[in-house]
Amino acid sequence: MYSIRDRLLWTFFGALILAGIAATYMTFISARAEVDRFLDTELQQIAVSLGTHIDREMPPVMASPSDEQGIVIQVHNKTTLKRESSRTTTDFFPIQSETGFSNVLFSGQVWRIYCFHANNEWVIVTAQPTNNRVKLAFSSALHILQPLALLLPFLIIAVWLLVSQGLASLNRTAKIVSTRSPTSIEPIPTKGLPREILQLVDALNTLLGKLKDSLEAQKRFASDAAHELRTPLTALKLQVQLAERAKTPEAQLKAFARLHAGIDRATGLVQQLLIIARLDPDAHKKPFVEVALDRVINSVADELAVLAQQKDICLEVNTVSAQTQGMEDALKLLVTNLTDNAIRYTQPGGRIAISLKVESNQAVIRVSDNGPGIRPEERERVFDRFYRALGTKTQGHGLGLAIVKRIVEIHQGKISVEDGLDGKGTTMKITLPTHT
Repeated sequence: MYSIRDRLLWTFFGALILAGIAATYMTFISARAEVDRFLDTELQQIAVSLGTHIDREMPPVMASPSDEQGIVIQVHNKTTLKRESSRTTTDFFPIQSETGFSNVLFSGQVWRIYCFHANNEWVIVTAQPTNNRVKLAFSSALHILQPLALLLPFLIIAVWLLVSQGLASLNRTAKIVSTRSPTSIEPIPTKGLPREILQLVDALNTLLGKLKDSLEAQKRFASDAAHELRTPLTALKLQVQLAERAKTPEAQLKAFARLHAGIDRATGLVQQLLIIARLDPDAHKKPFVEVALDRVINSVADELAVLAQQKDICLEVNTVSAQTQGMEDALKLLVTNLTDNAIRYTQPGGRIAISLKVESNQAVIRVSDNGPGIRPEERERVFDRFYRALGTKTQGHGLGLAIVKRIVEIHQGKISVEDGLDGKGTTMKITLPTHT
């Protein structure tokens, strides 16, 4: 685990060091160029000044005014081959054929020389070691950088204070979060937070809001499930007591038959509760595959055709080829629940129509019947868990349409209730995005 504060400080300090090295190098290069220009001019002025006053006699060559800079002056007579040097030496610089500057390796070091041909007789050479120029340039660069070096500690302190102050709001926010109660899901205060931390806090508040909604939904679900399970479990207990008290084999068999029916109803309720529990948490994160909706609908119709025939219900299927991205088992459960509902609530001799069309690049599934239908004021509530329309005599748990709605939401679709067949009954319309 690393610290943002330490990483920022080390990054700033590293940047300052690199900037200082770069500034030193660039200042040295600039100072070296200026020193070279200045000393080249000095070498040239010395040579030209001496050359303008020379006569036929060899002039006495004295140390130059800049002798502390290591400048050496040498005079050559091309006619008499006499030569003099400002430095006691038996070595003389090579004479260039033309007036000008050059760098030569002489006596084990590099020299910057200026060769001046005064006339056809005299040649004046001024020279200086290049390492003297480097020392002078380095000294000049240090003088330039000295004020910056003095400011560096203050700059480091300023950076440290700025980073500490910038992270103070993050530390305060972290302290607020750490001291909150585990049961508290209220939004974190955002007043006075900088923009960068505000984005993080807003994201946390959004997550807390979703968590709050999820917890409330789970509480409602647990409460409703407990309420719905209480009745069948009580009925099962009564059926067991009746079976124990039965005095004849016929009465006992009848009690056991009712007990088995009650167990089947309770098992069906538990199964539907488990389906909803599996669909609720992070169902949208499950991998989607390409699903052929027409194949799913035809498969469900084949499975439920026997139930429809038992009630003398005409089951019609009309589909076109359509694909969507989703979970095939969930989509099959969706069509199964809608069709099973239609069969259970449609009177004997009725009619059910299942259709699949593609409209405006969307797959539209309709399950229609000519049964008793759903009153307009109840059409929105039929998707609530455990809700059953008033006057319904068919046994059920009120979870089938809640499961259907959740599956539709997972697949980013829409569901609505419309009028059914022959001017009565109900049509469940499902709209899903297509995949081509």
